[in-house]
Amino acid sequence: MKFVKISQKELNDIAKFYEGVMATAYEGLFYREGKVIGNSITGVMESDENFMEKVEKLVQARGWVVSLKLEEDTAYADGSVEVDNTSHTKTCHRLRGILSSIYEKKTGDMVEIKEMKCQSMGDERCEFEVKIKGF
Repeated sequence: MKFVKISQKELNDIAKFYEGVMATAYEGLFYREGKVIGNSITGVMESDENFMEKVEKLVQARGWVVSLKLEEDTAYADGSVEVDNTSHTKTCHRLRGILSSIYEKKTGDMVEIKEMKCQSMGDERCEFEVKIKGF
């Protein structure tokens, strides 16, 4: 499998481009991209007792965050590559999709992930609420 590198500035510029073309509809597109990436990250993993710790490290290693802490109903991220200090809205849509795939793999149920706090809005870290929706 090949990987490419893309800068945080490039990701932010792409988001601004899509926002200009699609208004807020791009958020759903980026969320779905994140789900694809999350499924790739968790695809071959077993949902064992160390699953969340392993996934935290993989998401960090892939460059999506500087640090990640996954708890039962909350995820905390610091240094998301999607953070845009020029924005005044929540920007971590791909990361939200990645987290959705992770929690769905772990629980075996559909989940809803909401970004409650975002470093793009001046918060200390990004915080995501996790709600189990079931299938």
